[in-house]
Amino acid sequence: MTARITRNSQDSKSDILRAALEVVRRSGAQGLTIDAVAEESGFSKGGVLYNFPSKDALIMGMVQFLAGQFEAEVGAARARRLGLECPTLQAMIDVTEGWLHEQRDLAQAILATKATQPDLSEPFVEVKARLKAAIEAETADLGRAWAIWASLEGLHFSGAHCVSVFSEDERAAIFKDLRERLNKNQT
Repeated sequence: MTARITRNSQDSKSDILRAALEVVRRSGAQGLTIDAVAEESGFSKGGVLYNFPSKDALIMGMVQFLAGQFEAEVGAARARRLGLECPTLQAMIDVTEGWLHEQRDLAQAILATKATQPDLSEPFVEVKARLKAAIEAETADLGRAWAIWASLEGLHFSGAHCVSVFSEDERAAIFKDLRERLNKNQT
């Protein structure tokens, strides 16, 4: 019986986090309130607060949820790329390209809250440390791998900071080039 309660509690948290992400996607960081999340999720305000006792806890939960989602998507994409050189970096290219389309507004909103919560990026730093270790085990050409990763980070952060100067077509050309660079030495 305990396992069922835990699973249901985890499902409730996930439902609340998905609702919170939708509120942020639709209304930006300024629209994120416990009341808005309660309305979006269908939970009472007390139900939201039971799972996330403060707005800061909710924001941290959102970041942890997104970091886990990113890592899971990279893992799934990696499994499809196992026959290629450096499948983890191959997967990161694929997932980053998708996230620039689907999650850009969330990155912008979460970035806005970073000033008041300096440890907000820790879940992503932990995920990226694991990804870095996987890449180190998969390729001898770390200079090329890090240059490709740095390009991915640059594209992501320029989008999150609303300073990207690349059109959709230009960004697609960049991703194509990164894939070609990564696969350049493969026979």
